[in-house]
Formats: sequence, structure tokens, C-alpha cells
Amino acid sequence: MLHKRFLPAITLWLSKKNRHILNAYCSTLINDNSPANDEQISINTAKTKLMEKIELSPVKKKKKEKQINYIEKSIMHDKEILDIINYIEKVNPDVINVVKSIKLTFKKGDTNILHLIDKDTAVKYASLIESDLSKNMCYVAELNPGFCILTRELLKIGVPLINLYEGNTKIRKILEEICTKYPGRLNLTSSKYSNLFGLTRAFYDDKITDEKYQNSFKAIENKNWEDKTYMQVIGASDSVNLFTFIIYSLLYRKGFMFFGRPVFYIAVLPSLWHRYNICTISTNYRFYTYTKVMFKLMFNYELLGILNRKAFIPWPKKKRIMVKKSNLWMKEDCEELYVIKLEPKADLYSELSQEDWITFSYFVKNHMGKRSSRVIPSLEKWIPDCGIRLIAKDYTIYTQFGDLTPIQFLELYKEFKSWPEYKESHFIESMNDSLGAYGEAKFLTE
Repeated sequence: MLHKRFLPAITLWLSKKNRHILNAYCSTLINDNSPANDEQISINTAKTKLMEKIELSPVKKKKKEKQINYIEKSIMHDKEILDIINYIEKVNPDVINVVKSIKLTFKKGDTNILHLIDKDTAVKYASLIESDLSKNMCYVAELNPGFCILTRELLKIGVPLINLYEGNTKIRKILEEICTKYPGRLNLTSSKYSNLFGLTRAFYDDKITDEKYQNSFKAIENKNWEDKTYMQVIGASDSVNLFTFIIYSLLYRKGFMFFGRPVFYIAVLPSLWHRYNICTISTNYRFYTYTKVMFKLMFNYELLGILNRKAFIPWPKKKRIMVKKSNLWMKEDCEELYVIKLEPKADLYSELSQEDWITFSYFVKNHMGKRSSRVIPSLEKWIPDCGIRLIAKDYTIYTQFGDLTPIQFLELYKEFKSWPEYKESHFIESMNDSLGAYGEAKFLTE
């Protein structure tokens, strides 16, 4: 049952004499020694008693009811925070006091930074990437290492030097102390620009671009694109725009792609992996978008294993899950993270030059905006009477852009670009106007 002082406490809160009393009371409620069954209280019962006690007009009663609903959410929020704290105490009690002292975010907010807090999960993560990572460890970069739980496991499997990039400045002192325990094996870069998976937003904010971003990699040696990877990136992110950001970086050779070809060993949302790996023309027409075409043409990718989502904080917000494929993926997002290997193709520029890849991306985006658009009528808007050439290439008047595989899309672009009218076509003018009017960041919007 609720504590007898619960109703007076809410009444006092509603009278605005003390807005903080509820949080203090909830703390005592959580630590109460009453039986487990009694803790599963009925907030609705408390609400009814309170409304009976306070006789109000219908308008004021509605207002008070809204306030009580807010109290309900506050209580549930505190209970979820308690679950997270209890989980950390169970899997890694060494860090719980540190987590509390720096007021690290427990709940999902406006961030895509994930920190690993489970030792066993760190061991599994390291084991999943060990075999492939050991082939090339020229510049290992761990993003958002947090409390260095994964870092220690990477050192154990033989990584000679780990470059740590931490965007949360609250953890800087902790990381500095850890670095002193491993002299010559850890190199720390900690600033607000060090969340390298969070730079999606930075492209919108004052164009925090090359100088500040590239300074994060100033110690790296340039390599030719066809050479072995120059950087091995390890981290975790639950951003739904992560792959879009990486595609953008590759197209314009920014950030990770500036000095050469990197390889990523990253933990990502299962739904993100499914959308890019599983979704094709035959499996899900709705999810088959231009970024999926670019992704499949520009990258090699592989699923290495699965990790427990609870091992990373902050935890995701709980949402109502309906029985649909996409919502089942959302449910999976709350339970797991997929560890993948993602690597730009070494022969990328043997297919198209960097400039042509940018032009091709506009070609795909322009025509995949409406996947039911037909190929021949659409291209004839750019180059009149070109339909006869396409028919000779086995296209029909009914062929839609959504029917094309990524390889077929690339072949169609090469054919389109080979025509003598291409350079004087309206397509070039449209592309230049689009990139000039909206900037490169327009590519980030699907």
C-alpha cells in the first residue's frame, strides 16, 4: 500500500508550496521495506482518493488530473532509473559510484552516445572483432570509451595502441587517470568535437567541418584508397542516421574518409541493419530508398555478432510495440545491438571518380524520391527522345526506378552519362542548382 503520507505530499505539491517534495518522497518509497506485492501500488487508487478529498470545479479538476498524470510519469521514471542502477550494480559494481557522481545520463535523450558498462559484454565484443582486427591495427580508434571497460579488453587481445575519442567532457578526468595506468598504450582526445559519431548534427550547426574535425586525426598517416585501411574504428551508436552520415562522409571524403579508407567495427541498432541489409526490391519496396542503393554499391559489410542492449547506457525509451515487422524491429532495438564490420570498397574509384559518385548520388536521389516513376519518360525529360536507346538496352515503357537493383542503377547512370547530350542536359543544371541551394547537408535527409 501507499505510505499514509502520500496523499498529503501530493496535495502539498499541487498547492505549489514545494515542487520538490515528490521526488524526495519517491526516493523513500523506492527504499521502503514493504513486501514486493505492496510496492506494485495502484496510482489510480491514489488519484481517486485525492480527487475525492479535493472538491474542485470541472475545469480545475481536469487541471489537477493533468498534474497527477505528471506525477505518475515521474514515479515511473524514477523506477526505470532504479532498474538501470540495479543493473549496473549487478554487472559492474566498480563503476556505479562514479556513474552517480558525474550524473551520467541514464535515459535516452537527445544523444546517440552509448557507453558500455558490462564487463562480460566487453569480453564478448572484443572476441567478436579480434580475428579481423588483428590483421591490421595501424591506428585503432575507440569512440566514446566511457569507463574504458571495452578498452581494457582490447588491450588484453593485443592492440598495441588505442586512440580514445570521448565527447563527454564529464568523463575526461576518469579517462586521464586510466591512461596513466597504461603508459604508451592509450592516447586520449577529449572535447565536444570528439563524438565522431555525433557529427551528423555538426554539419547543420555552423558547418563544424574540416579543420576542427580533421584535427582529431592529425596524427594519422595518409594512405592511398586502394591500400589497406588506415584506421580501425570501434564504437557503438544507436543513431538511425549513422549509415547516412557515413555515406555522406565517403561521398565528400570528409571526417573518417579524409586520409584514406577506414574500417568500422561498430554496434548498431538491429532495425538499422535490417533496413540496409535485408530490405531490397523483393523484400520491402517501401524501405528500398536511395541511401540503400548507395550503401550496397559503396560498402562491404558483415554481421559479426549480437550484444545485450542493456549493457550500454543510456537505455532506450520504452515504447508501445505493435505487431508489425517494423515495430518488431523496434522491440529488438530495445533488447540487442548488432556488431558489424563496415568497410568502403577498395575498388570504389575504379567504377566512378569521386566527382561522378556525387553526381550519381544526385541521380539516384532524384529518381528514387518516387520509386514508381518510369525510367524512360523520366530520362526523356532530361534528354528528349532517348527512349529508343533505353529500349535497345532492354528497358520497357513500364520499367520503374524502384524495379532496378543497385547494380542496374549504376549501369543506367553510366549509359545516361555516355550520351553526347549529357553535358548540355538539364540534369547537370538541376544538380548544380540543388547542391548550391541546399548545400551538401541536403544529402542527410531521406
